[in-house]
Amino acid sequence: MSDLVPLFQPKSVALIGASSNPKKYGYWTAKSLIENGFDGDVYLISRSGGELFGHTTYPDITAVPGEVDLAIIAIAPAHILPVMEQCVEKGVKCAIVVSTGFGETGPEGKELERKMLEIARKGNMRVQGPNCMGTYSAAKNMNASIIDLAPGPMSLVLQSGNFGIDINFNAKSRNLGYNCWATIGNQMDMRFHDFVEYVEADDNTKVLLLYMEGLRVESEEDGRKFIEAAQKTAAKLPIAAIKIGRSAAGARAAASHTGSLAGSEKVFDAALRQAGIVRVDSPGQLLDAAEAFSKCKPAKGKRIAVLTDGGGHGVMATDFAEKYNLEAPVLSAASQEKLREILMPHCPIKNPVDLAGTPEADMWVFDRCLDVLLKDPDVDGIIIVGLYGGYADLSEEFRSLEMDVAKSMVDKIAAGDKPVVMHSIYWPQHPECLEYISENGVPVFGDVDAAVRTMGILSQYSDIKKSLKEEADKELPDMPADRKEQAAAILDAVKASGRTNLVETEARNVLRCYGLDIAEDYLATTADEAAEFYGKLGGKVVMKIVSPDILHKTDAGGVALNIDSAEKARETYEQLVRNGRTYKADADIFGVMMTSMLPGGVECIIGSSHDNTFGPTVMFGLGGIFVEILKDVAFRVAPVNMPSCRSMIREIKGLGMLQGARGTKPRDLEALAETVCIISQLVNELREIAEVDLNPVFALEKGLSIADARIILHG
Repeated sequence: MSDLVPLFQPKSVALIGASSNPKKYGYWTAKSLIENGFDGDVYLISRSGGELFGHTTYPDITAVPGEVDLAIIAIAPAHILPVMEQCVEKGVKCAIVVSTGFGETGPEGKELERKMLEIARKGNMRVQGPNCMGTYSAAKNMNASIIDLAPGPMSLVLQSGNFGIDINFNAKSRNLGYNCWATIGNQMDMRFHDFVEYVEADDNTKVLLLYMEGLRVESEEDGRKFIEAAQKTAAKLPIAAIKIGRSAAGARAAASHTGSLAGSEKVFDAALRQAGIVRVDSPGQLLDAAEAFSKCKPAKGKRIAVLTDGGGHGVMATDFAEKYNLEAPVLSAASQEKLREILMPHCPIKNPVDLAGTPEADMWVFDRCLDVLLKDPDVDGIIIVGLYGGYADLSEEFRSLEMDVAKSMVDKIAAGDKPVVMHSIYWPQHPECLEYISENGVPVFGDVDAAVRTMGILSQYSDIKKSLKEEADKELPDMPADRKEQAAAILDAVKASGRTNLVETEARNVLRCYGLDIAEDYLATTADEAAEFYGKLGGKVVMKIVSPDILHKTDAGGVALNIDSAEKARETYEQLVRNGRTYKADADIFGVMMTSMLPGGVECIIGSSHDNTFGPTVMFGLGGIFVEILKDVAFRVAPVNMPSCRSMIREIKGLGMLQGARGTKPRDLEALAETVCIISQLVNELREIAEVDLNPVFALEKGLSIADARIILHG
């Protein structure tokens, strides 16, 4: 059982800092608790004494005669520590600290939070906040906040109280309410993952909404707990989130391509996707998603049908469909035949289905055409766009007809198994028939874009559930049993030498420990050795300078290709060393690595960087211009299994390059997925690694070849 049960289902609540002053938080909260009819005992704690809202007040919580599950603390920070001690003494299970002036103010406030948490943990008391606006629970008629909240199908967890006011204002206009509602403030103790875990077991929540500024993390495990909790919950019910901070300002500098491409925002976005969360961009979009998830049947696929009484709106909807990863295929011959029996010959029926002026003669064409589309097995969802709701302006007869047709359509939609959303230019006027449709299971929008985007969100969640089920499979490539011990010995030797950069020969050996197929290489320390090693390799050879002080070998003139003789190997060795000394006079040069030239293929990059919130990550993308300019890459938090790695590869925009573009043959996507998967396991097991950069990796028709490898340790 979640230890947040006493927070959302308390049998008793004590408000510490209750006040008779209508300008104080303690007054507003007491009023809200009592007037909303909390289903349990309310104890008001006030040093002023007397009664408040008909309730006796107590001087402190230890004077309360009964047990207290939940304490709401609304007092100044200067008095908080002894009150926390009293709560622990009383056996309080959860506390909400609504007061401000803690960690958000600086080091002193953070130290105060540390002491508060130390006290709370002595009594196993969980703490929400501080610096928050409280909690709401429909199950207990408990409004422990200062916002006027109503019951409904949503649960909302957010970091901003002002955002809570914003969302609630607009939710009311849609007749949407909450099952659970919580502002978590500074996340001193209770964090997002705690609330996500609680909602997973709550059968009365139809959709979970999150407003996120970031995850408070003491260690990367906090971020990983959030992903784990969200994956479990998203498999049961949809989660939609706003995460602010998309700008590039949060990206950190790094010594590898992978690190510079990661940035906190790019990784956070990938983590949300990995967690099964639908990400939206605004409060309006968040409520659009909430309304659709709480009203509509689940989507089973991407194929939509558009029903319209105006060609322009129909074409616009099909244009938006592509934008939101939906398909608007030509309807089956069987459906077209049925529609032809209903509509006039001039009406387009392939998709969109355009009523083209027929509703004025027969309003019931909406209903009959909708029935055909609902019964079409090749249609996964229906979007109605246009002018419905405005025919009432023509006459009273049309007003009555619109309502009758609306009732029939609602009945058919309720009996069907497909999501239906609606657009009408008249929705801002809220005509009676559209109000009826909205109140009975069909979201209505005043904007075509919003209607199609919302259908796209329903389809996206369908994909998420499928992916979560697939990615629950623990399929991994074969890897040597002693891989971690063998690789750790290499890393220990590097650290013992005072370095954080592995030279390429060391990096290649680490990869070999994990079973990756790396071409044979030799480290020449003299020109004579270079000539000798060429004799062992033969053919065409690549030579690279090996120095922990020269990370970017090409910039230093430290790479030579197509060496085809022992004499050339001898000359090239001397030239590469000279170039290295010119580039950095005091560079510690270990020698020159020699290995056979690899066959060319589609250039890819595989790597890893360490994220402050989630820990080690793994990245895949196309190399060359795709990574340098377009940054066409996919991230995941490591480790990931094979199904997830296959998804990463399918995610990049340049996938066609790997599937066989312009007459080229397809590349070995499975070999790429295996390598990504192995790197994810490697960085998860060897946490001292900060960054891995395999670039380029040549994707071949069968297998792949790793042309360059870089590994950097944490400093």
